[in-house]
Amino acid sequence: MTQFAFDRFADRVWRGWYDRIKFAPLWVRRGGALAVELSLIVGSAIVPYQLGVYARDREIGQPVPVSPLISAASDGFAIAFGTSPRQPNRNVSPLTNLFWTGAIAAPLLVGAWQLYRLSTTGLTDPKRWFGVRVVGETGQPCGVGRIVLREAIGRWGVAAGLGYGFWLTIGAYGSGGLLLGIVGMLALADSLCVRLDRFHRTLHDRLAGTHILDMFQYEYGYSAYVWPEGPDRTHWTQTDPDEAIEAIVLLDDDPFLPPPVPGLWPWMRSNPITTLGLLGLFCIAALLGTLAATQVYVQQQTNQRQQTAEANELYISLVDKLAPLPGAVDERKNAILALGTLDDDRVQTLLVDLLAQETDPVLIDALQQALVSRGTESIDGLRRLNQGLRNELEALENTDDRDLIARRLQATQQAIAKIAIGYSGEMPEADLSRTDLGRNDRADFTLVLSGINLAGSRFRGSILRHADFQQAVFFSPGQDDRAGSYDDAIADLSGADLSHANFAGANLERVWLRKANLMRTNFNDASLQQSAATGANFSSTQAIGASFRGSDLERASFTGADLKTSDFRDVRLQDATLSQADLAGALLAEANLVRSNWQEADLSGADLSGANLRDANLSGAILAGATLAGADLRAANFAGADVSAVDWRRSRLAGANFQDAIWTRSDDTLAIAEADEMPWFDGVDFSETRGLDREALTFLCQQGAKHPDCP
Repeated sequence: MTQFAFDRFADRVWRGWYDRIKFAPLWVRRGGALAVELSLIVGSAIVPYQLGVYARDREIGQPVPVSPLISAASDGFAIAFGTSPRQPNRNVSPLTNLFWTGAIAAPLLVGAWQLYRLSTTGLTDPKRWFGVRVVGETGQPCGVGRIVLREAIGRWGVAAGLGYGFWLTIGAYGSGGLLLGIVGMLALADSLCVRLDRFHRTLHDRLAGTHILDMFQYEYGYSAYVWPEGPDRTHWTQTDPDEAIEAIVLLDDDPFLPPPVPGLWPWMRSNPITTLGLLGLFCIAALLGTLAATQVYVQQQTNQRQQTAEANELYISLVDKLAPLPGAVDERKNAILALGTLDDDRVQTLLVDLLAQETDPVLIDALQQALVSRGTESIDGLRRLNQGLRNELEALENTDDRDLIARRLQATQQAIAKIAIGYSGEMPEADLSRTDLGRNDRADFTLVLSGINLAGSRFRGSILRHADFQQAVFFSPGQDDRAGSYDDAIADLSGADLSHANFAGANLERVWLRKANLMRTNFNDASLQQSAATGANFSSTQAIGASFRGSDLERASFTGADLKTSDFRDVRLQDATLSQADLAGALLAEANLVRSNWQEADLSGADLSGANLRDANLSGAILAGATLAGADLRAANFAGADVSAVDWRRSRLAGANFQDAIWTRSDDTLAIAEADEMPWFDGVDFSETRGLDREALTFLCQQGAKHPDCP
């Protein structure tokens, strides 16, 4: 196509659009211009955001912490609207940081540019396309102040403020769709006020004193309008005499203004005696208040110094009793227990340091009790000591020294366990990352926290082997009592060693388990709904009846796991490994199982309806009696799989491999219906599948399947 032909084509398209828009009502064109303006702003945020999501999901580049700007913006948005809980580990691709920063900056720049154009010319590009201009009462551009008043306050500020207040009042915090609906209805009500105003102005137009000109009605444009001279400045006229009758009234008809309000200084000049009297009373009151406040402050300081001196004297006396004298074990023990009750910042550090050096088992137990009595404030000190003792234990070779270090390590473990039990549900911000709370070969310790509320606790990289968390709670909604909002208390177990642990019946909803070691862990009847467990190792796990619904299990391994009757609906299992897993009767409807490996897995009776199994490996798997209705099975591998009595209706099978697949079974464990009672192949297209031998084709044709070789 030549340039001339292209220009003519573009001109015809423009004129066709122009002719359609030109004669539309003004209020319709105003709405169209607003919709395009909003689309430009929203689109400038969505496009870079989605690019950032793509870079994050594809892990382009070495992951880095999310930038402080993005973190602050996302946290602030989540706090205000209750959209999503805080993420404990936010490492993203460098490109994600770049694109998401653009997603914040781009809409601000686009919005600022539109406001600038509107304030200087009365037009944005969408308003120019739709023939709509915003001007002031004098017919001139409005200026920045008035446009900000019109747009930021009048149009959106009032609607957003009233909508947000009503949204909080009705208890809908966290439902962003409802908030958008309320704000949209208020903004629409404001816009519909053009039908009630004789000058066709909205409420935000009246607030800012602006007017709308129909540029399609007046072909001469803005320069054709002039403001008449003389005292009667109430109408716009046009310099073109042919259109003088199109004058627009722009000022209110009411010429009266409210009387001026008298100021303070004129009143003081007219009432000097009253003014002096009030000033004197104010000075006396200020003096008496100052004297009283000074006396109270001096007394408080005296009392505080006295209390500090007494506490310091008691602290020194107890510390003196800690000297390692012969036969003074009981006295030292009593001093340690007494120190645990003192309200002194120095005590915490002293007790932790003593525990790191003590050799007497009796005093080690006393130090443990003292730290427990101080409650959750001991967590940080115990965590640091635990980490140091574990490293020291791994480096030592001397048996006696290892036994002593193991004894101290066990004391920290027992203290942490007792604090967790005593303060169940009261330590949502407890940080126990990289602590060793697993079974110790050198000491008899097993962490038992059955039924304990650990919601919000952080166990990142911790050792929790053989721990007992039966019926424990790792998630709870915040003060708004609404799951999925910013103040949710969510435990973080990412990277933790949880092998052989017991989570039977535990609440692990929304919990972070990224790259955690969960080998041979018991999750029977546990709830892991919407948990984040990408890259986690669930090999040989027992999770009978467990719920993983809506969880992110990408690249997770369930090799040899017992997952009978478990719920995996709506999960993400891309690139996951489930070879030799037992999922008999499991629910996997609508799950994303792209490129997953199910080699020799037992999926008999499983519900895979609507699941995405593209490029999945199901070779040797048992699918007898499974439901694959509506599933995407393109390029899936069913080589050697048992697919007897499978429901294939509405499934997509292009490129699937069925070499040596078992289509019928006659054993007593599975009753196969007669051909006229098996509608599972009706209309199913096997034309583009691979590996079908003559016997399989004969069977499929008998069942009503589609294939070019069927008669």
